[in-house]
Amino acid sequence: MGSRSLTMVVAAVCLAVIVLGGVLSVCIVFGPAWLAGDAPGLTTADRLMAENDVRSTLLQGFGGLLALGGVALGAMMTLRQVRANREGHSIELFTKAIDQLASDAVSVRQGGVYALEQLSELDARYRGHAHALLTAFVRQHAPWPPVKPESGVPADRTPVHGGVADDVGAALAALSRQAMIVGDAWSELERVDLRGADLRGLDIPRVCLAHSNLEGAFLAGAKLAGATLCDAVLRGTDLSGADLRGADLTRADLDEARLAGADLTGAELGGTSLTGVTADDTTTWPDGFMPPVPAA
Repeated sequence: MGSRSLTMVVAAVCLAVIVLGGVLSVCIVFGPAWLAGDAPGLTTADRLMAENDVRSTLLQGFGGLLALGGVALGAMMTLRQVRANREGHSIELFTKAIDQLASDAVSVRQGGVYALEQLSELDARYRGHAHALLTAFVRQHAPWPPVKPESGVPADRTPVHGGVADDVGAALAALSRQAMIVGDAWSELERVDLRGADLRGLDIPRVCLAHSNLEGAFLAGAKLAGATLCDAVLRGTDLSGADLRGADLTRADLDEARLAGADLTGAELGGTSLTGVTADDTTTWPDGFMPPVPAA
């Protein structure tokens, strides 16, 4: 419940208490005489006593109503305070996660990735923010072409997490679990360096890996339906059993890639290089596409 909705509920409760209070006040003033009535045989003293008894009962009911209204208002204010505390906790966790992602230590950055994933599960309002941060994080820390000299790239991957640095691997795993992906939002991972990465079973819907280098990566069983892989390097990549339906592989380099069991139904293969690919009878090609003839 939002703060505006909660304010409206509190106002409605207050209005209801005022209206009921007014009704009861009228009943207390005029009701006893009407309820006691003019029964024959009642003396004036008896009638006044009956009216007082009725009035006392009505006053007790009015007091009970006020008590219930107070309890309701107290509960709503407590709920509002709990919500405020929760929002403060979410903001604190989000800010801390951003600071961790900017750390110089890989392990601290990895912790920031997991903190964002946890926040996405706890508070749906932060899912889009976490999604954008994690995709930007992968692009920044695994860029293609590499910012550092080529000789320094393997050193960054000494702490191995599936062939990539631990923090990048954690971000890819979190994206694959999809806790922060809202609706049909795209995961912008274009121009990233994932050479040799173990991404078996990767499941990031609507992922864009255009101009990325995934040479020698392991993508067996990956769910890449509708993915954008145009101009990507997939040379020697294991795509066995991968779901590539409707994927855009325009001008991609799939030389010597393994495509046994892969489903490329509806995939765009204009200008795609497929020299030396390994396919079999379980490979599904787009309608009308002539698959390459295996070398003799």
